[in-house]
Amino acid sequence: MRLMKPCLRRALAALSLLGLCSALAGPAVAAEPGSIVNVWPLTGGSPDGGEAFRILYRSTGLKGEPISVSGAIYIPPGKAPAGGRDVIAYGHPTSGVVEKCAPSLMPDNAGLIWGLKSMLAQGYIVVATDYPGLGTPGIHPYLIGISEGRAVLDSVRAARALPRSGASDRFVLWGHSQGGHAVLYAGEMAKAYAPELKLFGIAAAAPATYLAELFDADKSSSAGKELTAMAIWSWSNLYTTRHRAWSSRTRCKSTRRWPMTASNRCPSSKLSTKRSGLCRRKNF
Repeated sequence: MRLMKPCLRRALAALSLLGLCSALAGPAVAAEPGSIVNVWPLTGGSPDGGEAFRILYRSTGLKGEPISVSGAIYIPPGKAPAGGRDVIAYGHPTSGVVEKCAPSLMPDNAGLIWGLKSMLAQGYIVVATDYPGLGTPGIHPYLIGISEGRAVLDSVRAARALPRSGASDRFVLWGHSQGGHAVLYAGEMAKAYAPELKLFGIAAAAPATYLAELFDADKSSSAGKELTAMAIWSWSNLYTTRHRAWSSRTRCKSTRRWPMTASNRCPSSKLSTKRSGLCRRKNF
């Protein structure tokens, strides 16, 4: 057997040491919030002939852990202006609490974003997060503001990180119902969580507020039951103590079936119409 030359032996030893150090170092540092993980063409495309993508991007979970969140982004046609395209971050209304209920997975995602055509016609990039747990594995933190707010702000970062988007650091927030709740939280958190971004305004239509009172006032309506079911299922999976919004009604056998229903299907399209009625109530 021939002995290895000293120089080769030293080289192999160095490589072995390098491999050991890499193994001891553990996994790579998590990507920054807003970093793009993956991009796909969006089903249905863009209504204005521009580009439309389904994106997967990094965000921050409830416990501060790195997570992935999905969403949709629409880019107007043509060349971006010298200062870049401003961004509108859209918060969608309630679509469900399970992975398959993500708006970006729907065949007509463009039709689910209120005012999309008008916003694109004015040259804005529109990015719409699905929120954590919708379009990605895990429990959707339904109507939990810090989770929604981070996902919304990181969607703006993702828009800027997407190649060829031409997105500027200027953005506004627009959301309805659950989305109104989300963008209000995003606006409150923006300065501390995403200081590099410049927020110019917030439009929150019928934001979900005073949740305990809201659920109690609408517990007899079908839409109210659906919304309460989703909250019960989500919050009971995320928190160990019961919230007063559901503690009284979960004593009834009939209402115990609501969370089971919420956890295995997306709300019917009729809920959107009923939800608009809920938005006009004094407690919403």
